[in-house]
Amino acid sequence: MDAKQAALEEKLSEILRQAAEVGARIQAIEQGPGTPHYDQIESHARRSGQRLSQLMQQTRTAEVTAGLPPEIDCPDCGRACRVNQKTRQVLSEDGPVELIENVAHCTRCRRDFFPSA
Repeated sequence: MDAKQAALEEKLSEILRQAAEVGARIQAIEQGPGTPHYDQIESHARRSGQRLSQLMQQTRTAEVTAGLPPEIDCPDCGRACRVNQKTRQVLSEDGPVELIENVAHCTRCRRDFFPSA
């Protein structure tokens, strides 16, 4: 692991520790007085983890799609085609995620294709 990755891993660990503290406080407020069952604690933590996963998926796919040039060659005829971005919702293992997707249209072939970065 290089120094940049190590620094980012450390930053992520600190942010997750802070998020855990905030999440535990929110759960305590929602639950009110009394001792919670462990399954209530686990359930709240799982939902928070799913929210994090959804946000990470959205962020990473946005980074990947942003790295594509504004035009790309059609895989069939080789003509340069403009790349547009569209959003669509997919259902991930952790729930719905709104993704940005690159879509190009070839007027010669009259077809859409989905280039990857």
